[in-house]
Amino acid sequence: MKKSSISLLVIAALAASFAACDSADKYASNSIAFNRVEAEQAYRLVGSAEAYETDADLSYGCKADLLMPTALYGQPVETLQDSILQAAFGKYGSNHSDVIAQALKAEAADLDYTLADTVMPDSVVSQYPNFLTRFDGFSSVEGDLETLTPKILSYAVTFSNYLPRAAHGMYGTRYINYDLTEGKIISLKDLFTAEGLAALPDAIRTAAKQMKETIGVTDITGLPAQDNFYITAGSEVVFAYQPYEVASYAQGEIQIPIPAYLLYDSLTPTGLRILLNN
Repeated sequence: MKKSSISLLVIAALAASFAACDSADKYASNSIAFNRVEAEQAYRLVGSAEAYETDADLSYGCKADLLMPTALYGQPVETLQDSILQAAFGKYGSNHSDVIAQALKAEAADLDYTLADTVMPDSVVSQYPNFLTRFDGFSSVEGDLETLTPKILSYAVTFSNYLPRAAHGMYGTRYINYDLTEGKIISLKDLFTAEGLAALPDAIRTAAKQMKETIGVTDITGLPAQDNFYITAGSEVVFAYQPYEVASYAQGEIQIPIPAYLLYDSLTPTGLRILLNN
């Protein structure tokens, strides 16, 4: 995904704020902190040379780069950690490195080849400093902050992959929203009444039509799959559709922001508190 400047700015600010804190203080109720979890794996797809009529077996690179929360104002950090891992890899566990390593290998194994470890020659590494560009195919998962306010944290998990010799790759972004006051994941059902949820597709479709010159023609008939939305610092609810979900691949991800005040009558008490300070 885009490495948004928000995470760099937030981390820099946090580092300055908590530089004087000792290891016990970083988990205090007034602390918020993150660390970065990274992993890279490379494989040779045994037997792929014959299948693709190449001189050598194809290679496949897998990479994960996640900004993980380690303290959230005294709230249960495991709730958000588990949600991030679940969104990124479809599984979670207390040992994040093991979960990621197993998931990356499983991603490569889905290509239906026997996997063999491979090491790129130094000449290739120097020519392609970006890890993923060294291989015939790749998969990547990145996690980063989308929004951080005193009340909410919105997190983006972006997937991208390119299958060897494919016409193009595929990508998408899953969003997770966390209530820093209550220490829980926020769903659309938390923010909107049943009647409000039923009315949302029409509101999103109307907003999309107003954005037609920017995003192109869309076919929005329902809410985004998997409750996919995030909240901005300006109290907008952004409904996020993946490539192909409501438009052509060339149009990419379709994001429809709607200011919360326009949805006032559809909000629950929780929605009013989170979005409008009511």
